[in-house]
Amino acid sequence: MKRIAAAVAVSFALVAAAMTGMPATAADEPFNVALASGENAPTTEVSYVPSWNSSAALNNGASAPTNTLSAMWGTWGAPGSPTQDIATYTWERAVTVSSSKLFLWQNHLTPGGDSGVMIPAAWKIEYRTVAGEWAPVSGAGLSYPLPVLNTAAPVTSQPVVQANFDAVTTTAVRLVLDRVVFSGQRKATSVIEWEVWGVDAPIVEPEPEDPNAFLDAESVAVRTLTGTAPELPDRVWVVGENGPLRYVDVEWAGIAPASYATAGEFEVLGDPAGYDGQSVSAAVYVADTLSDDVESVAYAVSITTPGVAPVLPETVVATYDDGTESSAVAVEWEPIDPALYADADAIFDVDGAVAAYEPGAVATVFVVEPLDQSEPIVSIEFDSAPQGSGWYTTAPTVTISAEETASPIDRVEYSLDGETWTEYSEPFAVSAQGEITVGARATSEDDAVGEASETIKVDTMAPTTGVDWIVVDGTSATVTLTPADAEPGSGVTRTVWSDGPDASPTGETNGFYATYEEPFSVQLTEDPRYVHVQSQDAAGNIEEHVTIELPTLVGDTLDLVPTVTQRCVAGKVVVVVSVRNAGEVPATVSVETAFGSKTFTGVKAGGTASAAFTTRALGVGAGEVSVAGSATGDLSYEGRTSYPAFSCG
Repeated sequence: MKRIAAAVAVSFALVAAAMTGMPATAADEPFNVALASGENAPTTEVSYVPSWNSSAALNNGASAPTNTLSAMWGTWGAPGSPTQDIATYTWERAVTVSSSKLFLWQNHLTPGGDSGVMIPAAWKIEYRTVAGEWAPVSGAGLSYPLPVLNTAAPVTSQPVVQANFDAVTTTAVRLVLDRVVFSGQRKATSVIEWEVWGVDAPIVEPEPEDPNAFLDAESVAVRTLTGTAPELPDRVWVVGENGPLRYVDVEWAGIAPASYATAGEFEVLGDPAGYDGQSVSAAVYVADTLSDDVESVAYAVSITTPGVAPVLPETVVATYDDGTESSAVAVEWEPIDPALYADADAIFDVDGAVAAYEPGAVATVFVVEPLDQSEPIVSIEFDSAPQGSGWYTTAPTVTISAEETASPIDRVEYSLDGETWTEYSEPFAVSAQGEITVGARATSEDDAVGEASETIKVDTMAPTTGVDWIVVDGTSATVTLTPADAEPGSGVTRTVWSDGPDASPTGETNGFYATYEEPFSVQLTEDPRYVHVQSQDAAGNIEEHVTIELPTLVGDTLDLVPTVTQRCVAGKVVVVVSVRNAGEVPATVSVETAFGSKTFTGVKAGGTASAAFTTRALGVGAGEVSVAGSATGDLSYEGRTSYPAFSCG
């Protein structure tokens, strides 16, 4: 239950929770908790990965030496040449981890290597705290060794390196690789396998929350002499959801004489009146002699609501110089100005006098907005977290919870547009694209309405890339790429291309992928030449490779320049194809489209032939036009050009 009182309880604790070291028990043997095949397998996110590498290779359990690019995570070609490369594992359930192993790959000085991927300058492991922040792991003997490249006999797959650190319990760790600078360039990194060793943390089932339960209770401390039964108080103070502090009767468990027969300390549980299922405790200090010298007095706390005079405890906890404590030390608090507790969210201190301790006592008072919850309490949860980009690349599943307060729940509804509401019966996937606000509301039988909303960004569709090419002088082809990401997508961030003799986009005889910035030229050969293209959007979706086959080198060719335009005529789309003969001899030109074809004869040098194709449609999708040409002297031309979607509606 998400209640306002939960925040108040934190105020009483006066400490912030944090993910700290939690050593595994002897019965728990550490294992590689990062394995993708594990029961609590993590999700994997990386700062960048090119199409020929794989982030999934990081934790597939294959750590043997390899030169298969798809069997490793790499970062060659990352936009902006970053200073660091980052990989992140996120677990659904917490793990306790204490070491990490790294299997690196590089191609500096290796046969055929181009030094594009090198051993990083440094690496480190960070974990996510309970506050959602990244913090470095630590340990007295922590070090991050790096493999030393054997320059006399360099190899690609490097020996494993390992870092051991103090155990931390967390739901996410990340690997940070600092790129090395070589010849004035920051070099990419590559990892065959990244292992994280530890154990699954115990699953702690939260206790159900009772709105009538107390948030805090008196920490009772009692002192007694050896052999003397302790005197426990008849009352203890408790603080409820809205305050103020009040005293209730308490019934303590029986105490065996053996508990106070010798010096030491023990605990007694008590049952406060009116709070079934909750208990209080008392720490009993037994000593042969008891000092009267107070060493310190603990802070006191209380809460109230605006305009309600706070109630402060009648006694405070004092620590004596013999190490014993007592919660029965009387205190006299100074009067409180009503202006101090007039407004919600106020916090102030009240000084108190303690007879046995000259510095006195201090009580901190929190003024909270009173909780009068009549509306159902509604919460929205997603089955996964978005990518590091902040976008979901797979449709997240939404679970809506509604908790009754003053009246039972009558119905639960959800909306994705703020206007149309659908009855909620089971978790559902958000398949809509773009920035989506998921709204939920629950109506009780007395017509009280509780609401909640969460805004997410969803882009599950990869971008697409159009490819146009024109043969120039019969010896080369100029290739133009037109990447696009359908609205309301996250937008294209990068397009890469490669060319070579292999029809496979990952063929090793092709050139390395380069970032597309402007039309590029590819030299034609007597054998087919292929251009491979791929785009990525801001959400992290990556397009399936687009591959085109260029014509072979055939000697002299025509120089034709086709263009495509679209227009609306009588409310219907018309596709107009124009072909300019930039050569020096007349040519016969053929145009083929999805809406018809046309052949022109005798298109003079420098002239242009145009054909309009009526689609008889209000709108058309993206398409492609093929153009062929021939002329005397065995001159020929083959080319294609694409056009975007167009609508007259």
